[in-house]
Amino acid sequence: MKSTPKNIRTKSFIPSILAASVALSLSPGLLAQSTDTPSADDEKSIEKIAVVGTQIRGGKMSEALAVSVMDAEDIAELGIDSGDELLDLIPENGQNFFNEAENISGGVNAARGDVGAFNLRNLGTGNTLVLLNGRRLVNAASYQTEEVGGSFVPVNSVNSNTIPVAGLSRVEVLRDGASAIYGADAVAGVVNHVLKTDFEGFNVRLKRSEYDNLPAANNTVTFEMGKNFNDGRTNVSAFVNYYDRDRINSLDDERWANSDFRGRLPEGSPWADSTDFRNDTANSLFGRFDIIPGNEGDLDNNNLVDSAGEFHVYPLSDPACSDPVAWQINEYTCGVEDQQRNNPGGYPLYRLNYNSYDGIGRDLRSDLQRFNFFTFVNHQFENGVESFTEFSYYKSKTNLIRHASAAFSTSELVVAAENYYNPFGVAGSPNRLPESITGDFTADGFDIVLDNYRFAEFPRIVDNDGDSFRFLQGFRGYWGDWFWDTALMHSEAEKTDITRNRVSNTLMQEALNDPTPAAYNPFSGGINSNIERALIDVTRESKTEITLFDFKASHDSIFELPGGDVGILLGFEWRDESFVDDRDPRLDGTIVFTDKEGDTYPFVSDVVNSSPTPDNAGDRQVTSLFTELQLPILDNLDVQAALRFEDFSDVGSTTVGKVAFGYRPAEWLLVRGSWSEAFRAPNLVTVNEDIVARNNSRTDWTCVYAAENGGDPDQDVLDCNNSIQRIAQGSDQLKPEESENTSIGLVFTPTENLTVTLDFWSIDKENTIGLFGEENHTLLDLIRRLESGGSCNTNPAVSRDPVEAGSDEEAIYLAAGLCPAGDIKFIDDRYANLDRRIVEGHDLGVYYDFETAFGDFNFKFNASWLDKFEQEAGGDAAILVEAAESGLLPESYPIDGFADLIGRDGNQEKRYSFKLNWRQGDWGASFSSNYIGDFYQSSLTLDDGTRYIIPSMTTYDATVSYNFDVMETRTRVRFGVRNLTDERAPLADRFFGYFADAHRDYGRSYYLDVKAFF
Repeated sequence: MKSTPKNIRTKSFIPSILAASVALSLSPGLLAQSTDTPSADDEKSIEKIAVVGTQIRGGKMSEALAVSVMDAEDIAELGIDSGDELLDLIPENGQNFFNEAENISGGVNAARGDVGAFNLRNLGTGNTLVLLNGRRLVNAASYQTEEVGGSFVPVNSVNSNTIPVAGLSRVEVLRDGASAIYGADAVAGVVNHVLKTDFEGFNVRLKRSEYDNLPAANNTVTFEMGKNFNDGRTNVSAFVNYYDRDRINSLDDERWANSDFRGRLPEGSPWADSTDFRNDTANSLFGRFDIIPGNEGDLDNNNLVDSAGEFHVYPLSDPACSDPVAWQINEYTCGVEDQQRNNPGGYPLYRLNYNSYDGIGRDLRSDLQRFNFFTFVNHQFENGVESFTEFSYYKSKTNLIRHASAAFSTSELVVAAENYYNPFGVAGSPNRLPESITGDFTADGFDIVLDNYRFAEFPRIVDNDGDSFRFLQGFRGYWGDWFWDTALMHSEAEKTDITRNRVSNTLMQEALNDPTPAAYNPFSGGINSNIERALIDVTRESKTEITLFDFKASHDSIFELPGGDVGILLGFEWRDESFVDDRDPRLDGTIVFTDKEGDTYPFVSDVVNSSPTPDNAGDRQVTSLFTELQLPILDNLDVQAALRFEDFSDVGSTTVGKVAFGYRPAEWLLVRGSWSEAFRAPNLVTVNEDIVARNNSRTDWTCVYAAENGGDPDQDVLDCNNSIQRIAQGSDQLKPEESENTSIGLVFTPTENLTVTLDFWSIDKENTIGLFGEENHTLLDLIRRLESGGSCNTNPAVSRDPVEAGSDEEAIYLAAGLCPAGDIKFIDDRYANLDRRIVEGHDLGVYYDFETAFGDFNFKFNASWLDKFEQEAGGDAAILVEAAESGLLPESYPIDGFADLIGRDGNQEKRYSFKLNWRQGDWGASFSSNYIGDFYQSSLTLDDGTRYIIPSMTTYDATVSYNFDVMETRTRVRFGVRNLTDERAPLADRFFGYFADAHRDYGRSYYLDVKAFF
């Protein structure tokens, strides 16, 4: 057995462009700081950036919109280094389903590497529109799947980590549907990132973070530089950020090192006697093996195999090998027949600990190096027209350790009788056991199926390289009284994902057939097994692009109403979006494997433990026409009205509107509200994807019912939980998801320094794109069988193997009153527009500034409550719900994805954050907190309906800073502590013992942040 991982990358990524940027920044001309300010006509000065939510320059509606703003100082004081960390601290944002600690099961089909996703209101990835300086960003190059309805649907998102938090002027979160303003995807809201586009000066920032509990560190270097030219009419700004982050491995903390988390359950827990928190595996290098039925001879009689031809392998050091029933295979292992192992007092399966196997473990987060570069050139011509140019470049490299692969139960590999190391091989084979041990059996030997086995000689190593760029050229100015703004933008993102130490089914089967000493030896516990001959690299190359052209013209006084001037905006936008997902030849059907059952592509791939996935590509063109009005109806009543028509080249067109108002009955009170229609077009993957087969561990509820009611409660005969293959395919018949968004709120300003906001909101979405789900299909199959009174009326989407007549399996089903059902071959499930999804909640904000003799204070509190989250059931889903309500389905049989979703699997009812700042001269300090409410893990629900509650988690951060001069250079030093109380994530039945989609479990950390202002 090897103890050193192959291909774990050491740090060597030092971008040459960083050195070039630093050299450029040190040029004397750029370092000379200008104190001039740009001159402009007071009446026609161009507003560089408008508050998100309206595109009318200087519109009065801004204060009436539900917008949360986090400025640069807030971000710096929170001590964060990445966009995904920033999203964790926004109460309106939900779970990050793209995080590394939770994408283990996704494997090569997950969006891995340096990536974070946006998910406002927990409505799901892809329902949030993400902008940079008011215009769209390209989606991350890779996509993954997310559970919508009853199974997993492809989703994509802008990568939150492509925008360096150090370069932000502010982040604006519009907590309202805004499709009429910005177009598709703005269902749950809009996140606009505003960068420092007119910077002047030169700043250098160095930051280092270390952890109390972990041997890891984070290092950040940031340069900010800018200069005015041409008497202030031209500004050139540039921002460079380099981030270096150490990996965090399961071996770094004993909390994670044992993947069997049952020892962390409190005494008396209802789950203490279950195997739910036992997250190690029976698939190891010491596997269970099945002899393909034939002439067993004396093997069964001599207790070498059981009546089903099964035996289990143990290391010679294991107590099982000292038992008289054990038989030695070689110098490393022994065998024990499987029925003896299961007898009272027998020996348990040899289980592999995912999180500390062979002294390697697996990573919660990768080793990462990230580089960001932004530059802006703004120039005002003599005629008043302004040119604005943006260019950004992002590059990242990650290296991640994952556990080794095990073959799918639906595609088994076979040790040929001719295999050099087969103990029951052909007569004359050097490793065939002597007849004195085996008794008489056929000279042809036996083929042996690898059952519970894992190719665990080496861990999987994932190298993920990503890069993206964005170029935008725009112009703006006045034509008479009309202000116009136009831009052409092109952006691309690419990802290369290489997983090393994977196993080829074809190469492994060849190695298992080999009669020479070069054969693969699955009976040696990984020692000198010849695994190298079957190891491969698996590559995924992904790319996304967006090209956008827009033109907008606005007039702030087209005519007058009693409350003032009416503003209007007219606009046009055209964009082209595309993606390419190029899969490894062993996954896309170029190199084909056929298993022992004759199954082949597109149902079986040539990569062990990876579902076949075809290459995929698609593109669309979108044309939009839109208008917006700002109507001052009265002195104290302003109304916003917007209308947008958007035409998609592949899924048709839609028209949506929005009406919002701000009413001030008193100086200290603002009443605000909105009604809008929003839409989300089917993403390009769900439209263009070829047939895809996915293997997921699922429960066959028809089988469970038979076992519980037919005399097999412990499933000694039936096997009801295993890898089930689902088949899905894209469709150009999908319709856009449509929603109605409403909000009503109050803004109290009892004093000049105190503001309190309270907003109630709802999203009612129809045609949600999802899948009915594998387990839901098995429930529907069960209902059909129950309702047919023993006749074979079944769910045709569930394809099963036939049941052998007269078998024990048939008898169990008949005893339960069911038409006998064999093992599931596959489930045909297609992307579809499902039923209504309703989300409701309310937000509270408190903002207070006050001055004292001891300094100036600033307090901010933001909280978000989820009051309702339902996926209504219709069609086949309604049949399931009715069967559950009538008692036809037992209460413990879950209906996935439909009915009440609030509090389920990370849909917390409450989240809040607060921050208190203090300033006194050159000194400053802050104290902040982040609260994530409790929720339940649905997979742990007991038969009586008892839920496993994951408790709330609260963390506190603190900083202290001091400004001083060093050799006439203004310098700020900040020391910060994140997670002051060393709070750890609550226990969950997940890969590392916590729910990583919602929580982080790194404990307390410290950072030192030094910034010099030249």
